[in-house]
Formats: sequence, C-alpha cells, structure tokens
Amino acid sequence: MNAARLRRAAAAVALLAAQARAAVPGAKAKQELAAATRSYQRLDLLRALDGFNAAMKAFPGWKTGAGYRAECRWALGEQDGARKDAELAATLQPNDARSRAARGKARLILRDYAGALADFRAAAQADPKLVDAPLGEGSALSAQGDLRGSLQALDAAAALDADSAATLLLRGSVKSRLGDFRGASDDYAALLAVNPKYAWAHYHRGKALRDLKDFPGADKELTAFLDAVPDHEDAAYLRSNVRFLIGDYQGAADDLTKVISLDPRNGLAYSNRGLARAKLGDRDGAVADLRKALELDPAHRDKIQSAIDALTGAPAAPAPAPVPTPAPTASDAPPQAAPRVRAAQADKPAPPERRTGQEESQYIQ
Repeated sequence: MNAARLRRAAAAVALLAAQARAAVPGAKAKQELAAATRSYQRLDLLRALDGFNAAMKAFPGWKTGAGYRAECRWALGEQDGARKDAELAATLQPNDARSRAARGKARLILRDYAGALADFRAAAQADPKLVDAPLGEGSALSAQGDLRGSLQALDAAAALDADSAATLLLRGSVKSRLGDFRGASDDYAALLAVNPKYAWAHYHRGKALRDLKDFPGADKELTAFLDAVPDHEDAAYLRSNVRFLIGDYQGAADDLTKVISLDPRNGLAYSNRGLARAKLGDRDGAVADLRKALELDPAHRDKIQSAIDALTGAPAAPAPAPVPTPAPTASDAPPQAAPRVRAAQADKPAPPERRTGQEESQYIQ
C-alpha cells in the first residue's frame, strides 16, 4: 500500500515537472524568435514574420513572441492581427528585458505611450545591450512629439547596433521632422547599405534630397523607388516636380500622365502637366490640360486661367497671380498600409513619415 502511494506521488511530481517545462518556451522557440528579431532589425519584414510565426508555432500563446510579432504585422499592414497579438502581449507580467520590451511594443501599438515608455526604460535597465530598449524609447517619445528626446534615444540605439535598419529608418524620419535633411539623407543611405532591397528608403531619401534642393539626387532616388513600386502616385508626383525643376519637361509630363492614370480627378496634375507641355511647345495640349484643371480644381482657378490666357493671347486679368511651378501637394504621409502579400519587399507599405509621429513609431515598434 505504501509502495502504491509512493508510485502515485512520483507520478504526480513527474506530471507537475512536465507542466512546468511546458510553461517555458524551449530552445527551438527561442532560436526562432532571435532569428526573426535579427531579420526585423534589418527590415527584412517577410522573413521576420515567418520567423515570428515559427516561434509562436513552437510555443503557442507565447506572449513575448506575440509582442514582437505584433510590430512586424503592423509594419506589413496586418493591423487586425497586430492588435490581436498586442492585446495578448499587453497582459504580460515581464520577468526579463526582452519580455519588458515585448510588452512595450504591444502598448505602443495600443497607443499606451506612457506605459510603453516605462517598459522600454525598464528593459534598458535590465539589459543595457538590448537595442530594442532605446529604439522603443525613441519611438514612444516620437509618438508623443518629443523629437529631441527621441533623437537622443535613437542615437543610443545606433551606438548599440550601427546596422539596425529599423533604427536608421526611424532616426531618419525624426531628423527630417526636425529639419535636418542632410542627417536624414545620410541615415537613409546607411539603411540602404544594410539592406539594399528596402526600396522605401529611396523614397524617403528622395524627399530629403528634394528638401536640400539636390534635385538630380532626388530624381535618382525617386527613380530607384518607382522602378520597384511603379504605381506609387505620390512618388510619381514628387519626381515630376524635381524633373520640372531640372528642366526635364518631358519626364515631368510623363510622370504626371502616370499620376492622372492613377487618379483621373487630380486637378493639379492636369495643371502642372499643362505647364510642362507649354515648356515643350505643345500649346494645344497645354491648353487642353489647363482647361481640364479648371474643371477639377476650382480652388486654383485664377492661376490656371492666367496660364491659359498667357498661352492663348487673351488679355491678362488685372494683377494676375504668378503661375506656379509644379509642386508636390500630396500629404507627406505614404498611403495606408495594404494587406500583406507574398511579393517583393518593395511592395510592402511605406514606413510612415507622418507629422504626428504616431503611425511612424508604430511601424518600428
């Protein structure tokens, strides 16, 4: 009888030990998470997501893994999945630096910026070498509008890992918002050295070079981006602007034709194509475009009519407003994230570079 009781007790102890082991991620799950995190730092997002999925498959319900996967899903436009992962990770009771960072990522996506900031700072205290901690802090501060504080944190992240493309992307955006377009351009160039396939860096660098009035450089970067993402309306409009400014009027007109094909009701595209056609000596095409612009863009009616009058020889109105050169009018924000598809990296949604900093930070984190 005593022997039977001993056997039952031993079996119970073995069961409890097995349950305890099952409550901790194994070596395979940890290896998958580490590899996926490295891919994310390089902004190799599809490979990163595959790795995070493998980690979660190896240890279902892993809250730390869910926090890391949430940021990757958000970056790829899978916002519903990102929020689901974030809600799970937000229930974490962190016991190390990585789990604190994971909860910070979740809180960032859920827009609990103060909570995210506290988690990232606690993660830095627990492990001063964890790049996710200052990178996350920089993202949370950016979301709250503290750009100087964000830049300081991102400098610390770059010091820990000079090849973190995620850090370079966010720091480039923060520098751009602070008016340091040269610094932003340098960060995007460094990002491309780490990951040449990340086409969105060309887009952001092109914008920074345009702001530096390096129009040939901007043309080159925007061309590299449009080679990868041909149907990006904002990039085509931006390139039409820089091409007009360097005297490539045919290139400007071609870009605006592309914009019009994507958005037939873009009145400014018609008016600016009219100006480009006028430079090319195509008077009839210019007038036709400008008249179409009058129909679509009544807010600029006086300037458009002045351009028409100049081309047709009609008497000028008293004190007409000067005819503008083409200028980008689309929002600085890239389009909203599209659903993830198995395609080239360039087909993924743009890392947002918004004036609020909110969506931008949620992408990194």
